[in-house]
Amino acid sequence: MTSEDTDRPQSSVANVVYRFLGGASLGALLVFIPYSLSTIELNLLNITIALLLVILCGLLSIVLGKRFMEALIRSLEYSGFY
Repeated sequence: MTSEDTDRPQSSVANVVYRFLGGASLGALLVFIPYSLSTIELNLLNITIALLLVILCGLLSIVLGKRFMEALIRSLEYSGFY
């Protein structure tokens, strides 16, 4: 009898941290592009929304892994900024 967990590679803490940091850095890039191209004021609401977006990208990269990272990079390629 084989376990269903053998099909899925075990992820260590370092891999989870690397995936979070990769997703968060791409999320920060997504946030930085509109702020650098426009004259949006940085108030508490905008900073909070930007921080939540960066954290969300990091968490989604942990959960979805390569699929999310590839989709995020593909969206940057289509926008012409990457």
